[in-house]
Amino acid sequence: MKKVISLMLATMLTLSVSACGSKTAPAKTETPTNTTFAKEGNFVIGTSQPLTGTNALVGDATVKAIELAVKTFNEQGGINGQEVKLVTYDDQASPEEGVKVATKLVQVDKVDVVLGSLISSVVLAQGQLYNDAKIPVVGTGLSPSWMSKGWDYIFRSCVNNGFAMPALALKMKDLGIKSISVFQGQDDAAKTSAVALTDAAKANGIEVLTTESYVEGDSDFSGQVAKIINSKPEAIFISTYGPTQPMIVKQLRQFGYTGMIFNKETFAQDSIDLAGDAANQVAFLFPYVTYGSDADIKNVKDPMMVDFLTKYFAEYGKMPNHDCAYRAWDAMMVLAEGAKVAGSNDGEAIKAALSTIKDFKVLGGTLDFTKGDREGMHGIEKGFVIIDGKYTDLDEWIAAGGIKK
Repeated sequence: MKKVISLMLATMLTLSVSACGSKTAPAKTETPTNTTFAKEGNFVIGTSQPLTGTNALVGDATVKAIELAVKTFNEQGGINGQEVKLVTYDDQASPEEGVKVATKLVQVDKVDVVLGSLISSVVLAQGQLYNDAKIPVVGTGLSPSWMSKGWDYIFRSCVNNGFAMPALALKMKDLGIKSISVFQGQDDAAKTSAVALTDAAKANGIEVLTTESYVEGDSDFSGQVAKIINSKPEAIFISTYGPTQPMIVKQLRQFGYTGMIFNKETFAQDSIDLAGDAANQVAFLFPYVTYGSDADIKNVKDPMMVDFLTKYFAEYGKMPNHDCAYRAWDAMMVLAEGAKVAGSNDGEAIKAALSTIKDFKVLGGTLDFTKGDREGMHGIEKGFVIIDGKYTDLDEWIAAGGIKK
């Protein structure tokens, strides 16, 4: 009888452990935490990215760029002579999950610095925690909201759409556009970008006819599309997650809309592939474009971008499918530069060093953090419009006649 009871208890314990493991097991792309990193004299970088759900492919490209940067640092002797270690979590594009993993990065993994999530809503949720812990963060999201909180340890090396949207509205004005309609998502970057563009459009005499939104996970936008087209806009502005953009563009074209569509960020190469001919006359202001194959590298003029794309393709056998990979690479370069200038792993020293970085060349341009707002990029003028499936310089297109009315 005792043997039977012992066997039953052992079986129950095994099942209990297995059940717990199924709830807490990391995603395949997640780097398990290792609390010995900090004790071994390493430079520890933490990050959380959306590795499951709608943005999983974008998150994967982002993490691949981060891992490539870590490999590059270590091949060059590490940072300040220390080997660089990376701790990665899946934040699921969820603010709630973002707070949980940020707590782990701070309290368990004891990271030295953090590369922020590409999801602005997550960065917004995590920011206070990182700031209170005095851990320097370089974010990769576009929303102006999380940089308006006054968090001294939170920086950004990519575009603030609060700066970019007024410039985009001016391009609309240059094209003679008098009215627009807006399609937006519910995440922080989508909403704040739509508000910034709407305000700038109105300031430039452009009427905003209607604003439609959707619930995350939807794929049928026929109701919103019908309302937008019935408002008879001269152009449409879309402000959503990247994976949603080709779907809404295709549905707009299927319902008969033939005018210009402006995007809040790069309309990536994989989105062009998915949208097909519907992508023609999609325009955006952003410092990056993406590439479909390694054969495209020979057409890239920036040697820094050539180096990154060559390394990325050699490492993974494919090109990055979204500009978030570029943003992550740039953020990693900024973090490394801050640590090198500081000469230590001390958070306060790195924070102070980041604020001195000026004339720092990255894939997105030249950064200047000395203006006191912790932003590296303060404006954007470079724009593109997709014509026959190819990126075309927006200013040159406008000069050549732009929209044929």
